[in-house]
Amino acid sequence: MVTKGNMASETTRDVIIVGAGPAGCTAAIYASRYKLDTLMIADEIGGLMLYADMVENFPGFGSIKGKDLMQQMIDQALDLQVDLIQARVDSIAGTGNFFTVKAGDAIFHARAIILATGTIRRKLGVPGEEENIGMGVSYCATCDAPFFKKRTCCVIGGSDSAAKEALVLSRIAKKVHVIYRKSRLRAEPLLSDRVYNTANIEVIHDSNVKEICTNKQGLVNKVLLDDGSELETNGVFIEIGFDPNSSIAKDLDIELNEHGEIIVDKNMSTNVPGVFAAGDVTNGILKQAITASGDGAKASWSAYQHVLSW
Repeated sequence: MVTKGNMASETTRDVIIVGAGPAGCTAAIYASRYKLDTLMIADEIGGLMLYADMVENFPGFGSIKGKDLMQQMIDQALDLQVDLIQARVDSIAGTGNFFTVKAGDAIFHARAIILATGTIRRKLGVPGEEENIGMGVSYCATCDAPFFKKRTCCVIGGSDSAAKEALVLSRIAKKVHVIYRKSRLRAEPLLSDRVYNTANIEVIHDSNVKEICTNKQGLVNKVLLDDGSELETNGVFIEIGFDPNSSIAKDLDIELNEHGEIIVDKNMSTNVPGVFAAGDVTNGILKQAITASGDGAKASWSAYQHVLSW
């Protein structure tokens, strides 16, 4: 367990922020500037942004690695005396102006909660996926691309994330196949153009992977497609989207939409007084670091107003 700052559990905090990605860190920065006693708890400090290769659409930075952007946010929050603990939040209980947060053996209390728990990677759900993680199946090109130097890889998916994974791999691998179930990549046009114009990337449209296969050594060596064909590959990088990490919200009977996203209003308030949410876990229309940061700033302001009202 990593801790930074005062972790006294008997203290009732003004606000506890669950999550430490762009939404959580921004909420923490604003909360500290409002002079709120703030604790940020996250099982992965930095969130999924740690695995982003290059971020090119965050104002103020022409191009910056995701982990470097997050480190700057985390450092700024810590400089403002935000307390930070790396732990998994197991449960949240309470309402109004008193909440109890359990993280492992530790118990904390707060007058307001901000949920900035982000998303979790969606699994493909085909034979050969789970059992071959680390044997050729991966969910992070930034992490694992070096293992596939001058080899053949495939990326499954057609989103921004999939396009970025393919471009990362293209700098290292001999050949990259992008397998997508529709007739055109849905990544933003700039990214799509880069993928289509990269010499060692081939996009296979209107196709789905049905099985991931291995050789006698237990290493991935091919995928089976839904048209009956086989595609030889040494690595399979799965980027088919994300699901909201909202399971903790069920403890508080927070209202979710049909996608499992936390429903918030324009002030980032949930249906439970004193509980706010920000970032990709909410029902916002755009899942980007910059919009998550904006959500975090609004959620912090609303939490500040809530604390003042008591």
